[in-house]
Amino acid sequence: MKNRYRVLIVDDEPLVQIGLKSIFDRDLNESFEVAASAGNGRDAYEIIINDPDIDIVISDIKMPIMTGLELIDKVRNEIGKKPVFIMLTAYDDFEMVRSAMAGEAVDYLIKIELSADTLREALNRCTKRLSEMPPLPSAAAGSDNTSLSGAPGADTSSGTTASSLEEFRQSFLIKLLCDLIPDRPTFDRLSSENRMDFSYNRYITVYCSLKTDGITDNDRLRSLCLSVRKMTTDILGKYSPCYTIANDIRHFTFIFYFNEDEAIADVMKQINDALENAIEMIDGYFNVSLYFGIGTAVSDPMEIHTSFEESKIAEGKADVPSPIRVFSHIVGTNRRSGKDRLISSIQDYIDENLNGKLQLTEVAEHFGLSPAYLSSIFKKNTEIGFSEYVYTKKIEKAKELLLNDDMKIYEVADALSFESAYYFSKVFKRVEGVSPRDWLAGKLGG
Repeated sequence: MKNRYRVLIVDDEPLVQIGLKSIFDRDLNESFEVAASAGNGRDAYEIIINDPDIDIVISDIKMPIMTGLELIDKVRNEIGKKPVFIMLTAYDDFEMVRSAMAGEAVDYLIKIELSADTLREALNRCTKRLSEMPPLPSAAAGSDNTSLSGAPGADTSSGTTASSLEEFRQSFLIKLLCDLIPDRPTFDRLSSENRMDFSYNRYITVYCSLKTDGITDNDRLRSLCLSVRKMTTDILGKYSPCYTIANDIRHFTFIFYFNEDEAIADVMKQINDALENAIEMIDGYFNVSLYFGIGTAVSDPMEIHTSFEESKIAEGKADVPSPIRVFSHIVGTNRRSGKDRLISSIQDYIDENLNGKLQLTEVAEHFGLSPAYLSSIFKKNTEIGFSEYVYTKKIEKAKELLLNDDMKIYEVADALSFESAYYFSKVFKRVEGVSPRDWLAGKLGG
């Protein structure tokens, strides 16, 4: 392995060149030196042709005259595997990044996230790639075998580096949170493809909201949010292992995983301590606030979406005095679980409002739930669907009105907010097996 690697910086923005050089001079000069710089791919190619000792090229993707993608393609076709490339982009354009990875770039970095640490990590991957190259340029160069999770032997023949793998992982985790994975075989395939371990039997989701009141500059906001997310992730990871998902610029989610031999109370204390530390550190460094919501533990990774919905509900109740809220504390606990109490409250609300339409979205909004979450937990805890429960209760009430209040069928339908007497009769027959007229005739005849 070389003691000192020579680096070429290629970017059409002089400030980026200066910023990169300052990082190398200040933090990376023991192992790397900036040999030259260029403002476009064509000039960079000339430097590479005339200086075969260039080891690493850090190149912008979008540049005039010759782009970074054109540069890496030309170097690979006409020169070979060396130098290796790190691509820079100011655009969250994964199609361009994927093209760079196909050209065997070692990594890519988002300019706004660039720091000495992220650059050092990418450079270390480059030196590993260089160390694996055979001495003859005609031989096939080895791929970087370090995956994001640190597992050796990752297949990078299609350009799957740590950064590109993270893109796929984020997509997978978002689907997991939103209950968009249709079945177990699909889940198993996606978790395997993304090299993610879901062999644990306890998962707790924490939803985080960054409060950025008063910040209107979009560039500053984006930079702040990225920095806060990275620091928060680092802090929480020191307390307990977890996956991190960026929901949007101000919201991110953590999935903590552990096994049943660890007491949930102990894990919850670890998580709470971590969140308190994060709140204190983020406020001290950035003068902004974090609110957290904690969902209940689930044993099946396919049920993580339930904990996620609960964590969002809990976060919605957070405020300055209580920036960390726990879902089970919000819905209450006694001999029955908090979820049982919530279902009981929903059933009571339905029973007390049978004269209303009682649509899923309306009831969900009343309880501060998402319609999907309400529908899911209702079916799992009552073994009957929400709509079926509502209609069953309405028909029970309709039978009372027909028998005891001497009301006409159309009057009952109107009193219970059915769209029409015809629709009421259709639902009645579905529940009771006979029409309301035949049912009433049978009761009165008896």
